[in-house]
Amino acid sequence: MSWKTIVQRSLAAALCLSLFGGLSPLAWAKKNTVEKPATTLSQSTDSIENVKNIDINQSGKVSINHASAEELAQKLNGIGKQKAKAIVEYREKYGAFNSIENILEVQGIGPAFLEKNKTKLIL
Repeated sequence: MSWKTIVQRSLAAALCLSLFGGLSPLAWAKKNTVEKPATTLSQSTDSIENVKNIDINQSGKVSINHASAEELAQKLNGIGKQKAKAIVEYREKYGAFNSIENILEVQGIGPAFLEKNKTKLIL
């Protein structure tokens, strides 16, 4: 068999395999295309609030801008119901705290309280 015949048969075999064997460039590209599912991000305000409350409750942290007086008294060290009420009243009168350290402006709350509870407090 001559080289010319071998080359012709090889090319014919390669062509047949590529057309019928799924080795064509288009078939290969189609097989290797990764389809990513479309994702949508939609949350209502209620679900955002629920997530915020879950995060606060699970982490053991207390929001000085959102917690009730009862929650403050239960979860923080060194304050009772009266000081917790004072925190809530201050917040209602002057607005949300801008930083954790602003809690020192509440009458009856001192540096010792802040030091004990700094890791538990969030805005």
